[in-house]
Parts: sequence; C-alpha cells; structure tokens
Amino acid sequence: MTDMTQWISTHWPEVVTFMLVFGRSAGLIVSAPFWGSRMVPLLVRVWVALLLAAATYPLLPVARFADGISLLSLFAALGGEIILGLVLGWIAQLVFAGMRLAGQLIEIKSGLGLIQLVDPHDGGHSGLFSTFLELVAGLVFFSINGHHLLVRALTSSYRVFPLAGDKFAARVLEGLIQSSGEIFTIGLRVSAPVIVGLLLSNIVLGIVSRALPQMNVFMVAQPLQFGFSVLLLLLSLPAVMWFIARQLPLMIGVPGGVG
Repeated sequence: MTDMTQWISTHWPEVVTFMLVFGRSAGLIVSAPFWGSRMVPLLVRVWVALLLAAATYPLLPVARFADGISLLSLFAALGGEIILGLVLGWIAQLVFAGMRLAGQLIEIKSGLGLIQLVDPHDGGHSGLFSTFLELVAGLVFFSINGHHLLVRALTSSYRVFPLAGDKFAARVLEGLIQSSGEIFTIGLRVSAPVIVGLLLSNIVLGIVSRALPQMNVFMVAQPLQFGFSVLLLLLSLPAVMWFIARQLPLMIGVPGGVG
C-alpha cells in the first residue's frame, strides 16, 4: 500500500467531504454567468472549481451519512451536490436570460427579428439587441462584483443544505419555479420603454399615411423604426443598468429565498 493510498484510507471521511464540496462548486461554475460560457476553457473551469472548493472546505464540518459511506450513497450525494450547484448558477443566469428575451421582443417589434449574430456565450446565434443587452448585463455583473455574490451564495447554501443532506426540498423546487417566471418579468420590464415608443410611432405613421396618401410610408417606416428603437434603447440604458444592478443581488442566492 502506497503512502497516498494509506493517507486516503485514513482520511476517507475528509476526502469524501472534499469531493462533495468540489461537486457543488463545479456545478456552480458550469452554470454560472461568464464561467459557464464556451469562451472559458474546460481546464480553467476545473481549476476555478478546485480553488473554490479548497477555499470553502476548511469552513465546513465533515459530511455525515446516516447509513455510512457506501458507493451508492456516495454517488447519490455527489449527484445531489452537483444538481444544487447547477441550480445556484442557473438562478444567477435568469437575469441574463431576461435580457436576451427583452432584446428579442425589441427586435421583433422593430422588424429586426431576422438579423442574427454569432453568440460567443452559447455558441449559437443571437439577435442584435439581445447580444447588446446581454453584454450590458455582463458589464454590470462584474462592476457590482457579481462573482463575489456567487461565492457568498455558495457558502450560505451549506448552512441551508448541509453536505449529503436532502437537496430536493419543496421550497427549493418552489423557489426555482418562481425564479424562472422572473425571466418574463425582466424581459417585459426592460423592453417596455422601447416597445411602447415603437407602438406610438406606428400610430403616428398610420396618421401620416391617412393624412398624406401620396406618401409611401412603408419606404420610411423600417429605417425610422430602427433608428427610433436605437434612440429609445440608449435613452433608457441608464435605467436598464440601474435595474440590472438592483435585480442581480436579489436573484443570486440560495433557492427558496435564502441568500
């Protein structure tokens, strides 16, 4: 028996505890904003999760299993920790999903729904306003130290959901469902100024077309709506940034309202 094997067998409860801590940290890193992006290499994410687990591990007690540590119980507990970490990161992603929805609503209303850009975050395609609003949310996220809020949410989750404990309480699922509904609320609240302004512009164009039948309104409507939507978005950008800075700390936290 090598020294490493002997050390692991001697400190097996501590090794299991670190594995569980690493599982929750890895789940958070995989689904968290920026770190979960395809732009971040896999090796970097693994190292960040290891460093986060190493920093969190000394603050936690040794995990206790009711029926002892077996292979089945270990895999079940590790799976629960990974899922809980994914949930924590997903809740932080809700604001970004709401911003993408707001951008899509603006694009549809302004007639730019067919314009698609390559999204480096997801590796797919995204609209012009969706990409812009998501970048704004990312800048605000780092300006208010959102990564620190994620670490704080991770450490506070151990007080609510101990290692190898019950992860699928009713309030977790209820909180996750309620938080998911916030995507539509965020999207509507962010896009409301632009959509209302474009609706008023359509009314004005309709009045102009009735007053001046010889004028071809359809020739000027598309560029006018695009320019007007950009102007409205820029004018509402300070309020949007304030809303993101206020909403992110509320959304980042332990499911069920513990943060």
